[in-house]
Amino acid sequence: MNTITLSALLISFFIATNVMATESKEQKQQLDDVVVTATRTERKTDEVAAGISTVSREDIKNSRMFGIKEGLTGLAGVQSESKNGGYDSRLIIRGAGLKAQYGVREIMVLLDGVPITDPDGMTRFDFVDTQQVDRIDVVKGPNSTLYGANAAGGVVNILTKSPFEEINSLKFGYGDNNTQIYNLMSTLKTGDDTAVSLSATRKSTDGWRQWNKFDSTQVGIKGAHMLSSKSSLELSLSYTNANIQLPGTLTKAAFESDSTQLTSEPWKHSGRYSKIYSTSMKLESEIGDFKLKPVVYYQNWQHFHPVTGLINDGGAEIYGTDIQGDWNHSIFGASGTLTTGIAGQMDTPKGNKYAYRDVITIPSGRITSTLSDAIGAEASRSDDSISKWGVYVQESIRPVKSLIIDAGIRLDQVFFDLSSENYLSFDYATGRYRTDRRTTNVNKEYTQVSPRFGAVYKINDVYSLYGTVSTGFQTPQSSELEKNQNLNPVKTLNYETGARARFEGGHSVDLSLFYMDVKDEVVLSYLVGGETTYNNAGSTTKKGIELSAKYQVIQGLFVGGTYTYSDFRYDKFNEPINGSVFNRDGNQLPYVPEHQYNLYAFYKHASGFKAKLDTYSWGDYQVDNANSGKYNGYDFLTNAMVGYEDKHWDITVDVNNVFDKHYAMEVTKDSIGTERYRPGAPVSFFGKIAYKF
Repeated sequence: MNTITLSALLISFFIATNVMATESKEQKQQLDDVVVTATRTERKTDEVAAGISTVSREDIKNSRMFGIKEGLTGLAGVQSESKNGGYDSRLIIRGAGLKAQYGVREIMVLLDGVPITDPDGMTRFDFVDTQQVDRIDVVKGPNSTLYGANAAGGVVNILTKSPFEEINSLKFGYGDNNTQIYNLMSTLKTGDDTAVSLSATRKSTDGWRQWNKFDSTQVGIKGAHMLSSKSSLELSLSYTNANIQLPGTLTKAAFESDSTQLTSEPWKHSGRYSKIYSTSMKLESEIGDFKLKPVVYYQNWQHFHPVTGLINDGGAEIYGTDIQGDWNHSIFGASGTLTTGIAGQMDTPKGNKYAYRDVITIPSGRITSTLSDAIGAEASRSDDSISKWGVYVQESIRPVKSLIIDAGIRLDQVFFDLSSENYLSFDYATGRYRTDRRTTNVNKEYTQVSPRFGAVYKINDVYSLYGTVSTGFQTPQSSELEKNQNLNPVKTLNYETGARARFEGGHSVDLSLFYMDVKDEVVLSYLVGGETTYNNAGSTTKKGIELSAKYQVIQGLFVGGTYTYSDFRYDKFNEPINGSVFNRDGNQLPYVPEHQYNLYAFYKHASGFKAKLDTYSWGDYQVDNANSGKYNGYDFLTNAMVGYEDKHWDITVDVNNVFDKHYAMEVTKDSIGTERYRPGAPVSFFGKIAYKF
């Protein structure tokens, strides 16, 4: 991205936004939402030196929110989809998270500011009660200076409803394929200083594909107490039981003939069945110019997880703390805030793997199909420990009213102690189990220093510019180290600039341009029969543009959209496959389209009537690291919603994929040229009624 291109984009930004600046003050809408995630301190969105997006309460209220992906779909620079029928979430930010086969990788995820990402970088959205989500903040690009290892792609903070809002509500939703949502929320408030909320949610569906049922039961308690006018304590407890059948991929012929059918793979009974307990406690106490914000948390999860070749049966306990302090002070007459803290986390996963008991084989012994997900012979057992700690400091100063400067640094260490006993394994070449007796011990320690420098210049109350140089640090995950013990951590250096505009009348424009130099990117390779492996690419370059805009045409009618340009390429990458090495220098990263955009219109009348229409386009992309073929993506995948809302009632009816487009959510190709299609969801209808009492 050269200087001429950058200058042209910035000039176009200011010319285009000038037409929005003429709205009357009678139409003024507050757009300067306060965010905490990007800097760990309260800032307006136009005072943050990073690419950010916020998903508002209004956006969430008008979505199904069956999964987190529905709240994140359409954000510039963010790819939010499901690989398995719409009931789990895949998340990619600026290419980070691409290698995830399930769950979320390379992105730090917080729930009410509390980390729910494991020390090795794995996040499960299973135990987030989506019906309690109030707002979502997304910080795009590396932020390891404040959040440490495994925030190389960005940070997502999911914020839930506060007990002090005194929400008492009942919600019911029903749609195609026997899709159901039930939610109850009740709040008890004692005086002005104590509130406790109880929430319970039940979600279920028969799914639109074969072997695609899903259900979850979630219960949560959240209590808040004001110790004084400047001190507060918050405690959260939650339980989740989530069960999802994973329908797998299809051949191209099966996808084109009937995308609802059972997977073409032998593994026809994949799934994830989880039980998760979590608790956290947060304290905020302000003494003069100093604010102390300690957090402690505990999570326990167990899951039964049949996947390709083997069945995983295990769980883990995660302990963590983050003790942050903020000091407001002055430096040579300039106001400043020093943010510093120490964080630590420990994960102790244990588990067994088993062969499938009930299978169909041909005379050679190759497994052609599973008949159930019942466990057979024990394949391995593991007893691991992953821990990390970090210490961080960032100084934010305002030399003048219009300028904010952030400078920070962090030291992180991550420790892997992996131990497993192996008895048998699945041989992808022959398609059968074989005896494989061995003991594996992996001991790794990764240490990294992550600096960051950023600045925001506010030209006036409307326009602001920002620039930042930030770093990211991403360790391999334990499952990746089990396959390749020689993996190096990923190191990212991000150069970014951007412009923002906030107008009276509810208009806003955000433009971000970035250039990322990535060393040792961990790359997923698909081998024969569905086997996967991981290797480091020597270097990768990621260049991108993200644009989002919103305009109030008349009172209550908003139109807007986003555009994302992504040019992500391997600079140096020799991909080892089946004993041979193939040069991928200059190739595009798979799956990430060069062009991606969405458009929407939302109208809300004073009478309570509301309606929304949005459409998404996903450009073509490479299906493998070799760039041997492209999938065309999809154009104008359209959703519609109409509803009514007043003080007590909120009623919506929506249609997803209005025109019933036949498309693939993802297409991949393995090392011998076999293509696998994950179909996108067909047209579906859903109605939701909520009553506040």
